[in-house]
Amino acid sequence: MVLAVAAAIAVMPARSGAQGMLSTGAGGAAHTIVVTGVGVVDATPDQATVALGVQTIRPTAQDAQNANSAVMAQIIRQVTALGIPADQMRTTGVELTPQRRPGPGDNPITGYAAVNQIAVIVNDLRLTGRVIDAGVDAGANEVAGLSFGLRDSATDRTRALRLAVQNAQATATTLAGAAGVGPLHLVRLQELGETAPALRQQAFAGAQAVSTPVLPGIVSVTASVQAVYAF
Repeated sequence: MVLAVAAAIAVMPARSGAQGMLSTGAGGAAHTIVVTGVGVVDATPDQATVALGVQTIRPTAQDAQNANSAVMAQIIRQVTALGIPADQMRTTGVELTPQRRPGPGDNPITGYAAVNQIAVIVNDLRLTGRVIDAGVDAGANEVAGLSFGLRDSATDRTRALRLAVQNAQATATTLAGAAGVGPLHLVRLQELGETAPALRQQAFAGAQAVSTPVLPGIVSVTASVQAVYAF
């Protein structure tokens, strides 16, 4: 006989959910309960990543590349002036592509588009809007993304794992009690992969005369485990 149930347990600001299966073997086969536990811990982000880029179109490839490099150098200088060190910036994309006259067929090249993109890590979230503004003021014509995260999620991850184990144990106990079996003995416990902190809420507006407003929101650190109990 196989009995399957799903259950959820809420702990604020941490959350957890689990599902499990109880199996009673036949002919001397092992009796087991297999459960999956999930733990979620909400945390306030302390790091932002801003993606800035510039696209430059010029008649020749060299002109496009030179103009693009000049603008990107200015963007980097402006962002650095805010106190963001160079080791917190990295190039994420460089492209140089021909531009052709619209229409069918292999039309003549009318120019070249150079693109350069960088990711800026901001550890002081108060500077996030100013980084966006500084980049745009310096010539960036692409704000390709904004994400929030945690510089160190180890503590929250440990809490999430503990919640996941507790959630799995509670579900196994509930299953055993409902089925009238027990006592339970844990025979296997394993983590089901690692999940990066996930953003639950974020918002930012376009560049304005004042600093761009940015709302970091909340990130969620999730852990999941599978536990096997014998009875």
